[in-house]
Amino acid sequence: MAKTLKLSLISAVIVSCMQPTGYRRAGLSFNHGKNEIPADGLDQEQLDAIENDPRLSVQAIPLDASTAPQSQLDANNLGADLDNPLLYANVDYTQAPIELQPVIALMIDAQFAEQPSCAQVSYEAPGETEGEVIKVKVPALTRDLAWQWLQEAAKAGEGE
Repeated sequence: MAKTLKLSLISAVIVSCMQPTGYRRAGLSFNHGKNEIPADGLDQEQLDAIENDPRLSVQAIPLDASTAPQSQLDANNLGADLDNPLLYANVDYTQAPIELQPVIALMIDAQFAEQPSCAQVSYEAPGETEGEVIKVKVPALTRDLAWQWLQEAAKAGEGE
């Protein structure tokens, strides 16, 4: 499931890393949690590698959003659209069991309102050798457990 952010259209990216601090991808080192990277510090190849890593979740900050004043309500600097709120905005998938995190991250990124099929949450991951990519087919049980965890976390986050 290749993604297609264009470096020329963004001012920065927020990369959420579910791996321990020091995880590396595309020549960059990431801290556990959120990392903001200015677009001028990336090239398109690095952005593609980061975006297609299932251990990383990437959110683009568009060029026009970088110059607009940020809302006081947008404490996480997520560029929230109050007319079209993001599903799962209060869910921190890094609290989920490690084996479910890539699937939950994909579900959050795709903003699924209904449980997705296994094919919809299958993903590509780096292989054991540099440049190797493996396709990970998500079994139904894993998908079901990830969906259940996400729904419970979303309900718990509504009261925040």
